[in-house]
Order: sequence, then structure tokens, then C-alpha cells
Amino acid sequence: MDTQSALETYGRISSEMYRLECISSLLGWDQQVYMPDGGAEDRALQDELIQTLHHRLAVSDELWQSVDYLHERMDELTEEDTVNIRETRRNLERQRKLPESFVAECARTFAEGYNVWVKARPADDFEAVKDVLQRIIELSRREADIVGYAEHPYDALIDKFEPYGTIGFIKPLLTDLGDELSLLVGPISEKFKAVQPINGCFSKVDQEKLICKLVSDMGYSFETGRIDSTAHPFMTTIGRRDLRITTHYDETDYMKALYSSIHETGHALYELGFTVENAGKPMGMAVSMGIHESQSRLWENIVGRSHEFCIYLSELLKDSWGAPENLWDQVNLVKPGLIRIDADEVTYSLHVVIRMLLEEALMTGDLSVDELPSAWNDMYEKYLGVSSNTNKDGVMQDVHWYSGMIGYFPSYALGNLYNSAMYETVSSENADLSAQIGRGEFGPLLNWLRENVHRHGMRYNARALITHITGKDLSTGPFLKYVKAKFLG
Repeated sequence: MDTQSALETYGRISSEMYRLECISSLLGWDQQVYMPDGGAEDRALQDELIQTLHHRLAVSDELWQSVDYLHERMDELTEEDTVNIRETRRNLERQRKLPESFVAECARTFAEGYNVWVKARPADDFEAVKDVLQRIIELSRREADIVGYAEHPYDALIDKFEPYGTIGFIKPLLTDLGDELSLLVGPISEKFKAVQPINGCFSKVDQEKLICKLVSDMGYSFETGRIDSTAHPFMTTIGRRDLRITTHYDETDYMKALYSSIHETGHALYELGFTVENAGKPMGMAVSMGIHESQSRLWENIVGRSHEFCIYLSELLKDSWGAPENLWDQVNLVKPGLIRIDADEVTYSLHVVIRMLLEEALMTGDLSVDELPSAWNDMYEKYLGVSSNTNKDGVMQDVHWYSGMIGYFPSYALGNLYNSAMYETVSSENADLSAQIGRGEFGPLLNWLRENVHRHGMRYNARALITHITGKDLSTGPFLKYVKAKFLG
């Protein structure tokens, strides 16, 4: 083996793994958009097969030997290949610890959990999902034990979504954020007491037309994507130039689909900024789900709910239903509520802090699945002053736990911290940024993100990326400054 042949082997297997990931994404997209209920059992088996084939490639001696060989000869590699090999080896070390039978069991159980949740949530039937949720928690604990961790079993799961992240760093950061935001919710929400939410009759066809125009202006192309309708909006990558988004239409409130579409477009624009030649390799991957979320929430909130964006949006609305005089108030309405995906900028992170604390307790065994609904309500009372009379709007509202994504939630709140730090920096470098947004000129911002965030892939971990961009370590400061200036300034 020499360096060139090792790189070729690594490239070939990485490409095969990427294609399997894309097939898995296509199956998941179809499951949530078009698949009939009767296909659930077969889809679980299909998922199991794809995950098994992917795992076999990931733990193959051929891939490991090529990566290990290259890892010992980093001085012979380009900077991009150095990043690719460094991060691939780190991931393979984890993957090779997981038995194939365990990977198959997880894929099968997670698919089952999703299908049970889809039917149980509308029926408010927590009893129906308890068994599979318990099995998912047990699988998560087993995974932590198998792959190992330095300080806390939760770290092993966080690392899947926030590489190099630990609860030791994240928990103090987010609980401090939660404490600070809890003090701001009352004074800020008081300012919006007289604001009425949007309510009317807005056809799906008209909403689609508006959304297509808006996301196109942002930089999303329908030559490399499409928009479909689903119960829980998401973005998924089917190929290097096939990045699809979904939204959920409400014909009484067009803002729900509009802002979920902006959010998912932010995710897509991030991945469209990766270098095509590195598809399936770390230099062509998101550095973390928190950075991914920073991109979607930057566009949705910092840009999309700004005074300047409301000027641009008002012009678009004139061609459909007309723009309300208090548009900024309506799109920024702050009011504590039960549903995370409907939450405003101020309260959203509180929903995430609650989930993080519950996940941590589930992983340590300090909280049982039976105790979860009551613990959920207790925390909602503490942080938001609300509680749910139903489980469908409480512990069953999110798909994550029921499809095996334990450890994901902290990324959402971290995204707010990442994007506020980024936006503070780009604003200081571009004095005309606000005026550009008001004119619907989003190219300068997108180009800055391409240069400073997207193109780096996994060159830096998330915390190091923020330091590279801003010159400062990650903190709650920029986000709290942004919230106070926007709502209390």
C-alpha cells in the first residue's frame, strides 16, 4: 500500500457509504411524505438492511487499514485530506466498537418507534409508546457503554450530534441561558399582550407561490431541490445536488409554513455550500448539528424576523393577502407556550433546556419512562409557567426520542448561541447588511456564510469554528445581547 492507493481506497468506500446514506435519506423522506401506512413494516426492514450494509463498510478492514495508513502519514496529505482522515478515523473508532447485530437492532427499533409514535400522538396515547421508548432508552445506554465516554454516558450520545461536545461544557452554558431567559420572558411577553396572532383563510396554493418566491430569493434553487408537505418539517440530502425541504401548511395562518420553510432552507443552503468533491467526507459534512441549526435559525429568526426583512416581506405579501400594519409584531410575538416548534425566539431555548435535562436524567436512570410525563410538566411550570393537560402536546410532541435521536436536543439551543455570534461578526464587517436585507438582497450574507462557515466542513469543531470567526470563545453573551436589544432596547 502507498499513499495514493490508500487515498483511492478511502475515496471509493467513502463514496459507497455516502450513497447508502442518501438511499437511507430517500427512504426516510418517502416515509414522511408519501409512504402509505401499510408500508411501515417493510420500510423498517429496508432501513435495517441499509444501516447494516453501511455499518459493514464502516467497520471493514479495507477502510480501516487505508485510513490508519494515511493517519500515520498526515504530513504527505493536503490540508483537506488531513481533515478528512482525522475525522474519519475518529468516527470509525466509534463505529468499529458497535456490533452489526446492535446496529441492526437500533435501526429496526427506531423505525418501529417512529411508526408507533405517528399513530399514538394524535390519539394522545402515551401508553402505546412507552414500551418502544423504554427500549430506545436502553439501546442508548448500551451504545454509551459500548463506545465509551470519559465523564458522563450522555456525552457518548451528544458526540453523535455535537462532535467533541460534552455535557460538562454544554449544561452550564444552557442552564445559565435558561435562567437568564426565564427572567426576560415576562417583561418581553407583556409588550405583546395586545398583539393578535394571524388568523384567516390562506389557500395552500397561494402559500406555495409565496414560499417558492421567498426561498428562491434566499438562494435555494428548484434545480437542486423541491418542497413537499409533511406533518413535521425537515430538510434531507438525497444527493450532492438534491436537497429537499418540507413544510406543514395551515390555511388559517400562513406564517407557520412560511417560517418553517425559511428554517429548512437555511439547512439546505448550508449543505449546498459544501464542496462537491468532498461529498461523503468530513470536509463535505456539517461540523455539528448545532452549527447546522445555527444556519437555519439565523435565516428564520435573526434575518427573517428583523425589521428589515419585514419591509421585504411586506412587498411580497401585497401580491397575495396584503401586509398587516403590525407585521413585525406578529412575526415576533413572544408568548410562553407548550409547543417547541411554534415557540418564539425568547422562549425557544427554554424548551430545549427542559429536554436536555430530561434526557440526561433518562440516561443516568434518575428518571424513568413512567415518570417522564409528570417530570415534563414540572419543568414546563418552572421554566415557562405553563403545563399540558395532554401528552400529545407534552412529552409526545417531538419525534426525536421515538426515533432514537437521544442527545440531539442541545444542538438546537447551541444553534442560537452560534448564530448570534456569527451575525454579530458579519454585521460589524458589513455596514450595509441591514439595508441589503430590506431590499431582498441576501447574496452578500450568503456569500459571507459560504466563506466563513460552509466551506470549512469539519475543519474545525463547532466551538473552535466560533473562535476562528469571532476571536472569542462560545458564550451566551451575543445571544442575550441580541434578545435584549431587539425586544427591550
